[in-house]
Amino acid sequence: MTSLLTNISAMTALTTLKGINNQLDATSNRVSTGQRVSAASDNAAYWSIATTVRTDNASLSAVKDSLGLGSSAVDTAYNGLNSVLSDLQNMRAKLQTALQPGVDRAKVQTEIKAIQDKMRSTADSSTSSGQNWLSVDSSATNTAYQATQNVVAGFSRSPTGTVTFSTIGVDVNAIKLYDVNAASITTPATSAQVFGSTSLTGTTVFTGGTANFSGTNEVSFNLLLDGGFTADILVNKTTMASAAADLTKVTTQEFLDAVNNQIAADTATTPLAGKVSASLDSAGRLTFKTTAASATASVTIQNNAVSAGNTLVDVGFGTGTAATDARSGKGSAAGTTAGKGILDTVQGAYSISTIDISTLSGTTGDATLGTIITQVEKAIAKVTDAGTKLGANKTQIDGQKTFVDTLMKANDRTIGILVDADIEEESTKLKALQTQQQLAVQALSIANSGSQNVLSLFR
Repeated sequence: MTSLLTNISAMTALTTLKGINNQLDATSNRVSTGQRVSAASDNAAYWSIATTVRTDNASLSAVKDSLGLGSSAVDTAYNGLNSVLSDLQNMRAKLQTALQPGVDRAKVQTEIKAIQDKMRSTADSSTSSGQNWLSVDSSATNTAYQATQNVVAGFSRSPTGTVTFSTIGVDVNAIKLYDVNAASITTPATSAQVFGSTSLTGTTVFTGGTANFSGTNEVSFNLLLDGGFTADILVNKTTMASAAADLTKVTTQEFLDAVNNQIAADTATTPLAGKVSASLDSAGRLTFKTTAASATASVTIQNNAVSAGNTLVDVGFGTGTAATDARSGKGSAAGTTAGKGILDTVQGAYSISTIDISTLSGTTGDATLGTIITQVEKAIAKVTDAGTKLGANKTQIDGQKTFVDTLMKANDRTIGILVDADIEEESTKLKALQTQQQLAVQALSIANSGSQNVLSLFR
């Protein structure tokens, strides 16, 4: 039946055309943006994962910038030390020349003074991004001074969303050449800590990043602090039942939470609650650290005998239970270190920066000159050691820069796999949809012309 009020054919053709247009819009968007998931509405799960990875990459980019700045600061200090080392060797040669009979020591002193001024100028100008690690002011009034400069070297996010940053520490006190502060510097006491021999994820039980505690695997050890504080820690399928979402895939964070919960719940006569905690250090090793910071602070870990039917697994502390296998760590007391640097610390009558041989004469003068030469030799050794420390820091920073760069590229590939469109496939689909659109328009045109044909019956 033909109806003037309801054109079934036109409605069907119109629905088909709308569907094709929607597909055509989506395909055109993929071709123009290069992404098959450009909004949460395209695929909520993939969009969420890709957004998180992009956020991580932004943080890693900031870490990479920090490593670049740190590398520049280390290079600047290292070049300054190298220059000063050459100057010290030159100074030693001048002093050895002054030992010879008949040498005018006042004239040699003129050359030594020029070397001293050059070394001071080198140290003062060894500045990178406003930081100078060779010429410092460690006075208590200078709140900007940091005895250890920490370079941000890594970024990680735990399954619970906790963000942590690892750092590479540069010991400025060990490499400084000059220091305005003449007083001694107080060094704080440290906490006792003991850590595993390898990263937690590097142990056999945590291969792949998670551990299986659904079977016979068990971690059993005793923690002992100074003062007789002690607790037994037991991690197996029974104790982890309420702490892990999946016993076959226990995360490192769930493992740490379980250990810390047992420490907090310890009801012994001398409980450990609030006195020690478990965590992962910058290398990912399981670490137990005391809250107290002093020379008497100590922590010892010793594996216990395994429960019947279970198997003791290694989380970085081995699987032996003998007393000889115990691992301990102690804190250190607060102390003081010299406030001056390598070149302005006075030894005897002079520092390297104030050596003056112009008035030295006779046998006594020769003896003093010999002492000064020995002092310069020691300074050369200290500057060489400082250069070695900076070289190690430089190697560590450069290695971390390479790793972060590689990690960012891996994240980019992950994002691409999730959201990038297959352009060849989309372009082929676009051509097909354009053809379907033309056919749908023709079908709609034919359907709409049907009512016009009915008019011919009334002529």
